[in-house]
Amino acid sequence: MPKKRVKIPSNIETELLYQSARTCCVCRAPKLPVQVHHIDQNPSNNDIENLIVLCTNCHDEAHTKHDLSQNLNATRLKAFRAIWHNEVLEKSSQAMLPSGNLSQAMWTFVNHQRVPHVMRSADIEFDPYLKELLTKENIIDQLGIPLFPKKEIDKIHKTIYDYFSWDNSQRLHFLYTHAVDDIILNLNPIEIGAIWSKKEILDLVSPGNLIFCMKGMYFKSADIVDGEEDRYVYSSSKGVEIRFYANTRHMYGNSALYNSFSGHKFVATLLLVKNLGSENDKLVIDCTPLALGYGFVSSEYKTPHPLKYGWYTFQMRTRLKKNEF
Repeated sequence: MPKKRVKIPSNIETELLYQSARTCCVCRAPKLPVQVHHIDQNPSNNDIENLIVLCTNCHDEAHTKHDLSQNLNATRLKAFRAIWHNEVLEKSSQAMLPSGNLSQAMWTFVNHQRVPHVMRSADIEFDPYLKELLTKENIIDQLGIPLFPKKEIDKIHKTIYDYFSWDNSQRLHFLYTHAVDDIILNLNPIEIGAIWSKKEILDLVSPGNLIFCMKGMYFKSADIVDGEEDRYVYSSSKGVEIRFYANTRHMYGNSALYNSFSGHKFVATLLLVKNLGSENDKLVIDCTPLALGYGFVSSEYKTPHPLKYGWYTFQMRTRLKKNEF
């Protein structure tokens, strides 16, 4: 007797479509319509490990049993699923790195207070050579958090790097930017642009998650207190708003202070989700920034995920007109 079909829960479907980059796990053909298939062909078994994203052709093949079929049995489907999900995860994280974009891309804001704690909770280590060197120089403590020497600095904005010699400030920045890369590669942040809708974000994102977002952000100036300024940063579209504060003490260089992170700028952001709430019919994601990057170019962002950012839609239309696929 056939098993009764049970509707796949929304959060499970969202997770599967994200993990597969909305792409068939077998043929991986881009831009084909996809559906969720029950690996054991039991439509009532909605365990996530029993589900796979397939295009229409491969879905039909999975239900076909003849000599010329691909023989997409449960074992093969699970293997295809595992390989493709892992590949999507790796490609997505690699694309988020400055090295995955153009040479001008770099992290020019790194949260020196939060990054060490995220690393410690995830058992990620700083570069051992640089950490030992900077610890001996009393630049950082054993956790990797910078130590502030007593030093008068006659500047409107004072950053962490102003407290140290040029060579040690460069070492500190190198230590932290590579730590951010390691966090991305080990923790695989959620590309929020792949799920930019209220429903999908609520299905997939929770407080404590790491998310990556690359889009135009508004930076609002605030009062400067003792050389530091908490800039309010936000971006809002399609009923979703991301917001956070970025303190100027963590910014690297005058370009970051007075150009890259002021006004309205296109930036890459690595964010720790604090809270999800509703405000004026908008889904608001309050975050703590771990890193902000400037010089990232959207056309060089090689994520496997189809994105819902406005710039991505425009870019895809342009490429389609030029037949670049």
